[in-house]
Amino acid sequence: MAIDESTVLQQAAEFLEAGDGAMDALRMHEFEMDGDEHDDDAVDLLHQDFRKDFDAATRVLTAEYGDPSHSGTDDDESIPLTGIEVFNIWNTGNQGLFLAISHEDRGAPILLMLGCTE
Repeated sequence: MAIDESTVLQQAAEFLEAGDGAMDALRMHEFEMDGDEHDDDAVDLLHQDFRKDFDAATRVLTAEYGDPSHSGTDDDESIPLTGIEVFNIWNTGNQGLFLAISHEDRGAPILLMLGCTE
């Protein structure tokens, strides 16, 4: 599933206008809880697919806001999520904008989140 680049930029602008704490999922996968959450190969494929969307959104946001000021592969205190697998943060004047993949636990939704940093 490819993300819509214009939607990414529109949401980023809206979140930056709304300020601290504004965020939403660009993409979400909820498990049916019928055992598919225990299929490690299928979950790995989902993570790879989410990473492709993360990379695409990163390219769009970098074109608009410049290179990320901070990136990582673990939870970050400025992002109000847990289970972060990868993130980027852009400084945009007085605020930060984050993009992150979060998967808190087996069976929990996989999220590609965009929002303002705290």
